[in-house]
Amino acid sequence: MKIRMASVEPIHFAGVDTLSLRQLDELNGLPKGSSFRWFKACEGELVEGLDYFHLPADGHQAFIDQLRSAGQIYASTRHLLLLTRRGYEHLRARSLG
Repeated sequence: MKIRMASVEPIHFAGVDTLSLRQLDELNGLPKGSSFRWFKACEGELVEGLDYFHLPADGHQAFIDQLRSAGQIYASTRHLLLLTRRGYEHLRARSLG
């Protein structure tokens, strides 16, 4: 699985370019929910704030709504999960290893 950052608009958050689970599913030609399951399988190996950001709806609703309107996240997204390049590379390495 190869990330093609040029084909999607990264989501800039906390000074870092990130990708949503929807964007990862689309980049990798996976059905909805695949990247979430992939993330959950590796979550214990990842560092929040470095590999990913978890944004609960109660503190980030306006940002989530903005991304939903732009089509960058799934319409059903309640709490947002954004992966950094480092986090995505870790998931890729684990899935290939």
